[in-house]
Amino acid sequence: MPPTKTSRVEEEHQDEDQAPCDPWTYCCQSDSESCPTPAAAAAAANDSEDDPEDLTEEGLKARNAVLAVSKSVVALAASIVGADGDPPSTLACTGTVVSHEDSATWILTSATLIRKQGINTEVHEASIAKIEVLLHNKKVVNGQLLMYDLQYNVAVVSIDIQANLPVVVLSDLPESYFLTPSPVVAIARKFESQSLQMKRGNTCRTVSDLDCNELMISTCQIEQVFIGGLLIDLEEKIVGMNFIDDETTPFLPVQVVRGCLTHFKKFREIKQPWLGIRGRALHVLELAKLEKICHRCPKPHSGILVDMIPEASRANCEGVEVGDILNQLDGVVLHSPGQLTAMLLDKMVVAMDTRKPVVIKAFVRRPRDGMTFDADLKVMERPPGECDLLFKNRWTLPQPEMYYWVPAETGEWVDESD
Repeated sequence: MPPTKTSRVEEEHQDEDQAPCDPWTYCCQSDSESCPTPAAAAAAANDSEDDPEDLTEEGLKARNAVLAVSKSVVALAASIVGADGDPPSTLACTGTVVSHEDSATWILTSATLIRKQGINTEVHEASIAKIEVLLHNKKVVNGQLLMYDLQYNVAVVSIDIQANLPVVVLSDLPESYFLTPSPVVAIARKFESQSLQMKRGNTCRTVSDLDCNELMISTCQIEQVFIGGLLIDLEEKIVGMNFIDDETTPFLPVQVVRGCLTHFKKFREIKQPWLGIRGRALHVLELAKLEKICHRCPKPHSGILVDMIPEASRANCEGVEVGDILNQLDGVVLHSPGQLTAMLLDKMVVAMDTRKPVVIKAFVRRPRDGMTFDADLKVMERPPGECDLLFKNRWTLPQPEMYYWVPAETGEWVDESD
């Protein structure tokens, strides 16, 4: 499930004080070594790359990484009741067990599961949407939409507590993790075959065409059922949540997914800060723009070039303008928009707990005159009724399909020890 097209960004970069490799070399490479499309990646890949039975060293690592989380990976399907007796349409995707809360088990997935076709701001009413969940042991249970957020296209579906389902822990990766492309595996579970699916690829430093500023790209060639599923690396670290676009495979970085889940647990929704800044990581900029920056100020090792600031939130940005480079927040070097968003989501938790704005100290470079300065960014809750004044991510949806499987009430329960 993708967002719609607008120039957008990707991520990561090197520390101001320690640069084991020159990030500007990466920048120059990005013009000529762009991320291949899924089709191009397919043509270049070995036939065994997505084969779960691939017994090469990398193939075994990929398979072991998938098996390490397999019991937490579920298939979800939302059947939407048709009008005037039409058969229901069904969208199936993947989810991950992320928490056991009281008498419920939480499954994190994509809000694409329950979005209305052609409408970016609405989901189907619970009364006409039947959600079913296929567990790893082939049991099918009824699910309930608990929470969703259309900005980041994430949702939580709850099912009756399942003690034998292990929880996947979402942990932030090092800030510079995505600077170097690395092997990853996309994971899904299919309703029809009830089987675990995997697609291998690599992360790459390129710009997503989708609205969501934080999205990154992998070369995994995924299908619709992979939407909402995990992207993991060969060391079994969670990298992000998968989406789909026409030409690339975007994913939401794990630090943003983790921030969304934290908000869901505390507030039952995602509290968006009244601070709208959109930009691109320096290492994904085109060479011509980098040359302009380099001629006007000392080359920063990392940062985010500010592309847009909505008028409604300018007062909270204390002089930061379009064209400025955000190098640091509270002394932490910025490598990507995803890192910035994760920090803001964390600060919003503090702001909500204390009921007052949280001030972040930003170190800013202004390429047009070579100036550097500190700015106090205010993180605070959006005023009621003002949500339309900041950026909203639009997402396009795959077409629903018809699926057939054992109804939940007669679903098979396999040996609990499996």
